[in-house]
Amino acid sequence: MKQPPVIVRTRRDQSDLRERLIAAALQEFAAHGFVGASTRTIAQSIGAHQPQINYHFESKEALWRAAIDHLFVTMREALTLPAVVSAEALDTTELALEFAAMLRRLVKFVSMHPELNRIMVHETTSPGPRLEWLTECHVRPYFNGLRPLWKKLVKAGIAAPIDDRLIHYVLIGASSLVFVNAHEFSALVGEAPTSKKWVKRHADGLIAMLLPGLQTTRSGKAPPRN
Repeated sequence: MKQPPVIVRTRRDQSDLRERLIAAALQEFAAHGFVGASTRTIAQSIGAHQPQINYHFESKEALWRAAIDHLFVTMREALTLPAVVSAEALDTTELALEFAAMLRRLVKFVSMHPELNRIMVHETTSPGPRLEWLTECHVRPYFNGLRPLWKKLVKAGIAAPIDDRLIHYVLIGASSLVFVNAHEFSALVGEAPTSKKWVKRHADGLIAMLLPGLQTTRSGKAPPRN
């Protein structure tokens, strides 16, 4: 009789455990920052043990980096940002529509992953090797890819006249703060901002604010140039 694939199952179980540890680590690092985070708490939150973290990650920083890598890969897949970044060849109307679609995907992503902004706030309050690694490996590619696209939209009169060196911060801050402050929003409004209705309204508002010339472009009229 054929024996069950014990080795394959063990590998799959170990892979599942690693993914669960990363997911738990993201929540812990978001809540307490790198220094305040406890690997013991991370393990206990999913019913694992400290030695299991040591087995998968050689250090607390290795776990942190793996968690950050996972978060940014997930965001890149959700935004399909490489398609936007390679779109310089598009005309301004096509680019504006693609940019608006990307904004909708960004709002949806940060509504589901408020830990992104929380981790960034923890890490960007002071300089250090973790910030240097995070900036060069994950933030700068977005920053550099976004700037020429935004310049093109501003020049065409479609985008708001925001400096291209600031638009990265405007996008991340404006899209995510309501979800980071979800408890406050719920207290003020009486509803959770993560509902489909509020996610759509938030995305609609950002597009109207950041791409004021998009509506006239859709109507076939040339947007006013700055």
